[in-house]
Amino acid sequence: MVRLVPMTEQEFGAYLERAVKRRAERYVSRGFWREEVAVETARRDLAEWLPQGLRTPHHRFVQIVDERTGSRLGEACYTIEERGGKTQFWLDWITIDPEHRQEGHATEALQEIAEEAARAGADRVNLKVFADNPGAKALYVRLGYVEMATDMVLLLHRAASE
Repeated sequence: MVRLVPMTEQEFGAYLERAVKRRAERYVSRGFWREEVAVETARRDLAEWLPQGLRTPHHRFVQIVDERTGSRLGEACYTIEERGGKTQFWLDWITIDPEHRQEGHATEALQEIAEEAARAGADRVNLKVFADNPGAKALYVRLGYVEMATDMVLLLHRAASE
C-alpha cells in the first residue's frame, strides 16, 4: 500500500527541479518548444503557475510513499477549488520513479487520490493525458476514467531553415 504525504519545502524544491526538466523534455519531444529555450520556458511557466511555490492556494504537492518501508516511490500534484458551485479536483501531475514502475504503485496512488477527491467533496477527478503516453491512458481507462474531450493539432511542416 501507498500513502500520500505532503511535501516539505525542501522536497518541493527538488520536485520543482524534476518538474522543470520533465516539462522541458516532454514539450521538446512533442514539438511544442525549441530545445535551446525549453528549460527557461518550463521554469517560467512553473513560476507563473505556482507563484507562491508550495503554498500556492488550492494546490497540493505530495510524495507517494510505500507504507511498509517509508521509502519514496514518486510524487503527485493536484488542485482542489470551488468553481461553478462545485468542488473541482484536477490531478495535475503524477509520476512514479522509474525504479518503482510496473509494481502497482500508480494504481494504488490513483486510488488514494480518488479518495482524497471524494473527501474534499468532488464528484470526479479530472486529468489530461497526452496521446504519446498510451501506458498512462490504459491505466486510467482500467481504473474507470472516461474520455471527456480530445485536443487536436494540425502539424504544419515548415522549411528546415525556419
